[in-house]
Amino acid sequence: MSVKRLGAVCMVAWFLTGAAVAGDWEDGYADYQRRDFPAAVKKWRNVAEAGNPNAQSLLGEMYAFGQGVPLNYPEAHRLLRMAAAQGVAKAQFKLGSMYEKGHGFEKNPAMAHRWYGLADAAGHPDAYKDRQRVAAKLDPAAIQESNRWVEACVKRLYKGCE
Repeated sequence: MSVKRLGAVCMVAWFLTGAAVAGDWEDGYADYQRRDFPAAVKKWRNVAEAGNPNAQSLLGEMYAFGQGVPLNYPEAHRLLRMAAAQGVAKAQFKLGSMYEKGHGFEKNPAMAHRWYGLADAAGHPDAYKDRQRVAAKLDPAAIQESNRWVEACVKRLYKGCE
């Protein structure tokens, strides 16, 4: 097979795979809206692993709440971190909530404050008030360190934030 023909075959395969992933996202979202969580999970697994931040975020929440899958905080954290690294405010907010409540690890108000700070910087509507509530549990040095962390994380475009 010539290089030119091989390239054309690869392009077609890539296009068809991308179309399938896009269709699975939309079909999975329709399932999610109907509260058919097992069907949504089935469609979103590949979409999330292919890098779709919205699928990662919603699938992470589904693992955090046990919707359509057994409750699995480590998997929720993994998926939410992938979405958060792509700037998804909802995923960043959910990570703050997990740290605040100790879902999957010990309660950690300082980490909750950090993740709520990222979510606030990304425009999440509830992040500011939750960050202020958690700040009441922290000393000024911890708040200052959290603020530096958030600033550095935003500058790095959310990469390597943890």
